Amino acid sequence: MRSILTPMTRTSLLRLALGLLLTTTLTSCGSTFGTAWKKAPDTNSVEGRWEGTWQSSTSGNRGQLRCAVDKPLPGSHDILDYVSADGRVSSPRPRCFYYHATWNGAASGSYTAFHDVQRLKDGSIVFKGEYLRPKWAGGLNHYEGTIKGDEFTACYQSATDRGTYSMKRVR
Repeated sequence: MRSILTPMTRTSLLRLALGLLLTTTLTSCGSTFGTAWKKAPDTNSVEGRWEGTWQSSTSGNRGQLRCAVDKPLPGSHDILDYVSADGRVSSPRPRCFYYHATWNGAASGSYTAFHDVQRLKDGSIVFKGEYLRPKWAGGLNHYEGTIKGDEFTACYQSATDRGTYSMKRVR
């Protein structure tokens, strides 16, 4: 008996199943993002709420993106302490970045990543970090970005995708 599923139909069904699995997996983290979004402080530093878009340069997919960046953990130094009086920059400090993204308006999900954050002499803030997704979702993702004033730009890359984030501070 011949299969009524063509290769194109099988591919479409596989993508749909993968999308549904991704949606149900990532949305379970939504309550963490919601809490972080509500608690994020309003500052002129890296902490706070950010909103904008992401776009994959590999697939062309895009969506809305929000990020809440938490204050330093109690007992750790604030980012403003990272630049010495003579302008030297000390080692980067990790911060928790809570992300919530939509995919082409059809699905959404949240995840949390730690990024090393560092203020440069010119006052801009740079960050980089990694986030481990399941292998089927690209595996290890690398992030690098810059915050200048109220502008947040970053790039990401994994084994299967790469793209950009562009956000503005939410007051």
